Amino acid sequence: MTLRLAPKAFDAIVERAVAALPARFRARMRNLVIVVQPLGPSPDLLGLYEGRPLTERSLGDSSPDGPDRIRIFQLPHEEMARNAAHLERIVADTVWHEVGHYFGLSEREIHAAEERRERLRPLRRAARQHVPNKP
Repeated sequence: MTLRLAPKAFDAIVERAVAALPARFRARMRNLVIVVQPLGPSPDLLGLYEGRPLTERSLGDSSPDGPDRIRIFQLPHEEMARNAAHLERIVADTVWHEVGHYFGLSEREIHAAEERRERLRPLRRAARQHVPNKP
């Protein structure tokens, strides 16, 4: 059974994924818009970065074509998701992947970083669940 969400519900998932990015990255995300669309140029494409990566810009460089854009495609995420929790995870992974392109990472670099992220995921989850004893 395929998940189907109202557009506003899917937008909220994308917003949570962006909010979950490390603050040091969010602080450097300027002149960038994130747009949610039902479907991209390919039916299985989850996201797409359009713009000029930060590594290719000079100081004060601004795009005459407006802000850079990350497009997140709702229907392929819903088709891929096994359940609501899995949908949240793959949207977060897609947002992270496309933000990596914004920062100038290549596919190879993004995949290496994703592997590190995946190895650390259980540790981060355990750290969030740990509640220290109060004196």
